[in-house]
Amino acid sequence: MKRLLVFLFSITAVAAQSQPCNAVQQLSVPQQQQIAPLASLLDTALKYEVLNDIDSLLAEIKTVYGSEGGQPDAPETYAALPLNTNWISLPNAILLSRLLIANDSLVYQDIWKAAKGMLPPAYQPHSVPLRSAAEIAAGLLQIADNESDLARKALYQAWATRALDSLATMQLQSGAFPFPDLRPYGDPVFGPIIQNFLNACGPDSVNVLQNGWIIDDKGTGEFKFDAGVIGDAFYKAFVYTGNPQYKTVALAVAAYLKPLRFNSNFNYNTFAALGLARGFQLNGDITSYNRAVENLRYSVYPGQLPNGRWVDGHNANSRYHSLMIKNLEPVIQLLDVNDPEKPRLDSMMRAAVSNITTYTNSCGAATGFRWALHAYPIGTVVIPQTLHDSVTDLIGKHIHLAADSGNFIDVQTMGEYLELLGGLNGVQQQEQAVSISVFPNPAGDFIHLKMNFIPDERTVICAYNATGALLKPLQELRLVPGTAELRIPLAGFPEGLCIFTVTTPENRYTVKFIHRY
Repeated sequence: MKRLLVFLFSITAVAAQSQPCNAVQQLSVPQQQQIAPLASLLDTALKYEVLNDIDSLLAEIKTVYGSEGGQPDAPETYAALPLNTNWISLPNAILLSRLLIANDSLVYQDIWKAAKGMLPPAYQPHSVPLRSAAEIAAGLLQIADNESDLARKALYQAWATRALDSLATMQLQSGAFPFPDLRPYGDPVFGPIIQNFLNACGPDSVNVLQNGWIIDDKGTGEFKFDAGVIGDAFYKAFVYTGNPQYKTVALAVAAYLKPLRFNSNFNYNTFAALGLARGFQLNGDITSYNRAVENLRYSVYPGQLPNGRWVDGHNANSRYHSLMIKNLEPVIQLLDVNDPEKPRLDSMMRAAVSNITTYTNSCGAATGFRWALHAYPIGTVVIPQTLHDSVTDLIGKHIHLAADSGNFIDVQTMGEYLELLGGLNGVQQQEQAVSISVFPNPAGDFIHLKMNFIPDERTVICAYNATGALLKPLQELRLVPGTAELRIPLAGFPEGLCIFTVTTPENRYTVKFIHRY
């Protein structure tokens, strides 16, 4: 009987998490009439951060939405996933990245122009959002980090850093980045939005729109998207290159985001949280951490339904749902175990990942798989093992689909796939014919760190968590002459992505691994 009850409960739990395929949100006229005044009150509560009102108003709004809550605002198309769940190996993934880049090498070579708002190949001015260049540059750096061909590595790094240097000159004094006036190009999405925004600005539009750039979003939250993406890219660029200018840009983004008010567009607030989290990782400013948590607790969490989707059709769209998972991950990884908001935010992440996992398995792939790459490193306290196994399988299916058809693959996704795969396989330093590796990976109670060079008393081994915080200095561990191999206990290491560094007087070598209890 106990086993039967467990079985029935598991069926009920899966049903509660299900997301219907081919559904589109269709609100009746009475629903629209009820939601409109509530949405106006919610905007005010968010703007002035009346926290109790935010929770109660969104609870009421969700009730009015009823069964239409959580359905996307437009039909979604699906791609059938292959049956193969095995991940493509690191060497083969590197070969795939080379093909991907070779197909558009001229674009990547000139991606610095996109950092000025010029869309390739015509490179017309004010024709593309700046975030496009930021994400591509970060992806190129991640691919370069795992590339064994030194000429390609140097080339990708040169393309990326030129783009980032170009993009840094576009940062406004506020710390934000301008948005191009896309109306001359007939953009069907942004054109009407920009026109409506300028109409709302009235006479002040001459100050808002200058030389083809929108330089102030007037508190609408529109700038949060680009700021979060670009801040994240410059954070990664600093980690990979050590260029202090990139750190300065990312910190300026965080400073810009910190005082901004909440918005009713839930995904905007996740981009703000992302940029703030990156700022906290760079300088340890607890106010950035707190503000990131507040953004999620009060302007994202209350809008989520029990099945894991967000209530409104825009954010219920799989594209934005998956973006929010990607943005949430760094904050979830940073949450202090004693933070009172941790249980809520952990449950929000778990429900969001569970929903899109079940949805993808049931309906097919409706979006890319960057969300899965970000869900994978999160510990089992948040992502239970059975759900993690499903995410693992979906990564395998997606990467095979990408290799076979090119669906859902770009430099950004390829970079993150290689980054994750490199963490699981160890990173080899080809330049010095030196390698360090770890096994097993993922690891539980112990891990073996292996070096193929002879360490001496000046060799320092340290361990860091995913945020770059020092976990445990390992200088006193006994180093055996010859091929050094250490058995390192992982007690006290956090779940998820961890990093070992081996520093010698000549070089610093890095290897990443996943720790699971």
